[in-house]
Amino acid sequence: MALHLVEKNPKMEELNELEKAILSKLSVKYPTIQEHIPFLRVLNREVTGVGMYVDFCYVKDPQVSIPCLEISDGCISTNENIEIQGLKYGIGYEVDVSDEKIKFIEFITYGEEWDGVIKDYRFI
Repeated sequence: MALHLVEKNPKMEELNELEKAILSKLSVKYPTIQEHIPFLRVLNREVTGVGMYVDFCYVKDPQVSIPCLEISDGCISTNENIEIQGLKYGIGYEVDVSDEKIKFIEFITYGEEWDGVIKDYRFI
């Protein structure tokens, strides 16, 4: 299945350090993720008050063919908790995959209010 790619747009952001770290950790189990990371851009980050959605799109590079993810549609995670400065219980996350694309990361707190700011973090 071919990926739907978009032209690079100045409104799209690069992935931040945590988003890249999550995808890199997942690539241990799902190696093709590593080949998708350079083509991912953030469309938006939506803070919900107790979590955040980070929506992705892929940018075109006519000289490179992106391999299929070979991951069934659904959510994947390493099931690690992420300690974040300012949150007592940290956050969890899931990465949504559908149609051979990484669609979004959903971050959730464990009942705490969160402004979506990520300063210091560590996986536990």
